[in-house]
Amino acid sequence: MTDPGRLFMFGVYGLRPTRSTVSLFKSSGAMGVLLLARNIDTPAQVRAFVDELEQRVGRPLLVAVDHEGGWVLRFKSGVTAFPGNAALGKAKDPKLAYAVGRQMARELAPLGIRMNLAPVLDVSTAVYNPGIGMRSFGNDPKLAGRLGAAFTRGLQDHGLSACAKHFPGKGAATVDAHVDLPTIRMPRAAFARIHLLPFRAAVRAGVDAVMTSHVRFPAFDKVPATFSSRIVRDVLRREFGYDGLVVSDDLCMGAVARRWPAAQAARMCLDAGHDALMIAHDLQGMRDAVDLLRESAGAGLVDEAALRGAAERIERLLPRRSADRRADLSRGKSLARVIAEDAVSVERRGKVRLPIGTDGTLVLVPDFRQVRERFTFEGGPEQPETLVRRLARGAAAARTPIETTDLGRLDEAVRRAETILFLCFEARRFPGQAAVLKLLSKKAADRTATVLIRSSGDLDLCPEDMTVVDARGYRLASLEAALRRVLPMEKR
Repeated sequence: MTDPGRLFMFGVYGLRPTRSTVSLFKSSGAMGVLLLARNIDTPAQVRAFVDELEQRVGRPLLVAVDHEGGWVLRFKSGVTAFPGNAALGKAKDPKLAYAVGRQMARELAPLGIRMNLAPVLDVSTAVYNPGIGMRSFGNDPKLAGRLGAAFTRGLQDHGLSACAKHFPGKGAATVDAHVDLPTIRMPRAAFARIHLLPFRAAVRAGVDAVMTSHVRFPAFDKVPATFSSRIVRDVLRREFGYDGLVVSDDLCMGAVARRWPAAQAARMCLDAGHDALMIAHDLQGMRDAVDLLRESAGAGLVDEAALRGAAERIERLLPRRSADRRADLSRGKSLARVIAEDAVSVERRGKVRLPIGTDGTLVLVPDFRQVRERFTFEGGPEQPETLVRRLARGAAAARTPIETTDLGRLDEAVRRAETILFLCFEARRFPGQAAVLKLLSKKAADRTATVLIRSSGDLDLCPEDMTVVDARGYRLASLEAALRRVLPMEKR
């Protein structure tokens, strides 16, 4: 009998493999490990982590990481922080998408990482989607397909497996699945024309893995895609002809965890046709899930052929590909700069004319320290402000809240400034940024230029008199590109 414990991908804790981590992998037989920010300090430390874990467990592991670019970043240093999919979508160049995948593979594969859980192929829509946003290539499904396929080939041609997500597409969701369960109500034919198209392109490109989504699609099934054999087996396997690895999204996310224990969710996920079952945070849930699946298999309640096929698909991806050359970080930085510069656009020409001078200007920078536990920043959460102060030398600068709504003395600083440059970090999502935008809209719209750095959707919140620039990202390359567009600087 094939041991169902082999099908798990577990998240772990610490910067080195602990005794409990090694014990978990030995006892469960799990073949996959998900590295998160809590496991990553430097590239050398990651390499040592993977080597030690595999040596102590006694077998190779499918080591995966979320390295999408944009807001999903796990490394603070040592690898390129790319602007992300929204920036690539604005550039519209598959060659750039391929180059990003190639650079990521060259940087990650030598660390022992075998899979990048990217690209995101969710097609954005007119509705506000708090869980996807600038993680999407945009609202053109054909372009998303071309960029996603190129990104996939860039990864896989140079030593790293890709994982297209989140099948069958959650770009139209209005709820973040990390928090609760979204439902997307669209006629099946209309949904297929838009949201399935990029995944078809990824399958044609030979993508090694596809991740499903914790979303209900009533046009396909009553249950979420995670638990839907109609979506996994009928659409992805039969209709698309896909024979690669099917991975669940993390079964600890709110969409699942608020309704089902991890063990029950894992069993339902396996029954739906998944090969790899991801549990990222719940240590007891990991043990319970392994026990339940072993009991079910021992009682003949799990199809042995399905178990064997799933294990074989994981094993296919375990041999290490060799990257064709060592990563050149200077090349990655140059590539990120090109993409970031292509991504910046003036979305509304209000009363403030661009470029704006620094004399009499107040630059408002989000206080990223408030979200340091939720998001990773190159060099730490202080680095964006350090960059802004250097590039906007001569202007005054002040921090703005993200999570809190205490504006302190900001009202007075806004009143005194001749011009305000506001770096806006998703006002629809974060109450502090919403409070700042409300203050500026009421008292200084005609003196404000707003740069959208996390959500293009914030444009609708800005009054007509306000000048608005969309940077489509808040990585350092994106911030620098935006500031060079709005401030008077010499060209490099």
